[in-house]
Amino acid sequence: MSDKTAQSVVWRFFRKSSDEKTVACLKCGKTLKFSSSTTGMINHVRTAHDKEKFELERSSSSSVNQGAMIRTASTALKTDESLILALCTSNVAFRFVKNEWFQKFCHLLNPEYQVLSPDSIKRRLSENSQKYIRDMKKELQYIDRCFITCDGWDGKYENVSLYAVFVYFIDSNYAKKKIFLGMKHAPGPATAACVGNVVTDIMREYDIDLSTVVGGICDAGSNLKAFLDRNLLYQYVRSISVKIIFQTFSLHCSAHSLALVVSSVSTKVQSVKDVLVKVNALAAHLSRSKTERQAFRSRSAALKINGPIPLPFCITRWAGCALLATAYLNHYQSISSLSRFQDFLLGQEEKELLEEYVFLMKPYIAAIAEAERDDNYCSEIVPQYASLMEFISGQNQKKAIVRFLKKETSDRFDAYLENDIALMATYADPRFAYLELLSKKSWEDVEKIVELYCDSYQVTNQSDENLSPVPPEKRQKTSDSLFSRFIESKRRASTLESTKSEIIAYESMLVTGRPTSDSDPLLFWNSNRQRFPKLALLARHVLCSPQSSAQVERLFSTCGEIVSSSRRNRLSAKTMNSLLLNSALSKLKAKVDDEEMDEARCEDQTLVNEDFLTLWKSFK
Repeated sequence: MSDKTAQSVVWRFFRKSSDEKTVACLKCGKTLKFSSSTTGMINHVRTAHDKEKFELERSSSSSVNQGAMIRTASTALKTDESLILALCTSNVAFRFVKNEWFQKFCHLLNPEYQVLSPDSIKRRLSENSQKYIRDMKKELQYIDRCFITCDGWDGKYENVSLYAVFVYFIDSNYAKKKIFLGMKHAPGPATAACVGNVVTDIMREYDIDLSTVVGGICDAGSNLKAFLDRNLLYQYVRSISVKIIFQTFSLHCSAHSLALVVSSVSTKVQSVKDVLVKVNALAAHLSRSKTERQAFRSRSAALKINGPIPLPFCITRWAGCALLATAYLNHYQSISSLSRFQDFLLGQEEKELLEEYVFLMKPYIAAIAEAERDDNYCSEIVPQYASLMEFISGQNQKKAIVRFLKKETSDRFDAYLENDIALMATYADPRFAYLELLSKKSWEDVEKIVELYCDSYQVTNQSDENLSPVPPEKRQKTSDSLFSRFIESKRRASTLESTKSEIIAYESMLVTGRPTSDSDPLLFWNSNRQRFPKLALLARHVLCSPQSSAQVERLFSTCGEIVSSSRRNRLSAKTMNSLLLNSALSKLKAKVDDEEMDEARCEDQTLVNEDFLTLWKSFK
């Protein structure tokens, strides 16, 4: 008897013949034909043996229930995780799990499943958060240098001030990493000292030494910028008796900087400001009336006009005024074709001015969208501003809006050209180094900054080794003669000269062959880390930062929905942080699952390719 047939319950009532073509009932002796199917045997027991039928059904039910119990045990944890994640990513209160109909719904799906209580959910959130922190500590313990992005969120009516921190770094394999560290409530006034305490507390949870932080990117808020600008780390280097000052650089969020340029043009050029009043009036009118919005959308659909209709943007939306003006012009035909919208039409000169405004704002909107992406580099900020300067310089300088926009762009550009981290990042990106991008600056000026940073970093590392509690290895005594001092000075000079030689070789290499503009600069440095060890290390330090703090802005968009919800507005900052950490943990798990599936697909495809290739032997 095969294993498959032996597992069936019906074989308790039948015996197979020696030729395996018939089976005989053990109760009544009836012989039935058999051809691998047990359906006939089951029907015989159900029709001819009432008492035995109950035993058969009970045995079958027991087998089914046993399998269900196994499935329930194996999926209970996943079910709990899915429930917790659903609560983390929605505005539903924890007490919803006590809802009578929700519990009935869960019972219908699986009678064996026990819905978590609100207290159990909070406890599980805390456990998952601690697991996330432990996992991230392991990944962060070997970082050399990192960059942080931080920003604050103030609830207008909820009396809440929250600050969140992300950390960016490049690992030893030249892979860019981003980790959400958490969010905390800022007690009292959000001064630079208060914000500094919040940020350092969050970093301390992950055992991140503040000395590893190269800098931070924020929206130039006075408290955040003051915290970063005041954070000077002093270290006394005994070996050469000099004091090295390392500054934690603050880098203005590129998207916010560009948005300030757009906002200045929209509010300080009077002719543009007057036209935008009518544009905003239409947007306000449509936002107040659902009937008017439906009529407007219907007319735009009939005219085959695509894109969003002109509705007000959130006040925190970068370049929202320019986006609204763009939507207004796109749907101008709909406005003119509806009789009750005639008051919102523009005169000919006003319309031409608005078209000029939208045309000038288009590259700025595109630059903001590029800066908001997660996969960009801060090295792209200076080239982006250089391209905008070239664009606006090519427009008609007799127009007031063009002159004003050029001045605003130039002022913001000059601020970045005075920022050492922005210059070093541009230099460390082989796509842009030594191109004519720096306006009033020269690449020789940047080389001096790079050389100072690389040599200072080496001196500091030597100092760390000298100040280490680990006893140094025994060395042979050297005489304090003129010759020995001369040789030691030459050895130090040759070490410092190596940075200059790398800079010269780097420039020569880019002259002969430069990576394409759409390539990843980290691939270049991973391939050339042995040839340019100091510059490759610089690249790891300064290319880890993105262009903007958009990631934090997106996080606070979620926070605003949660805190403003009438059902979730009593959440503590600690519980909200747990919600966000659980969401981050789930994304990490999903990423791992996707990578494992991709690897499995690659392995399967490799096997298929190998099988395919073996069909045809190669001949020489």
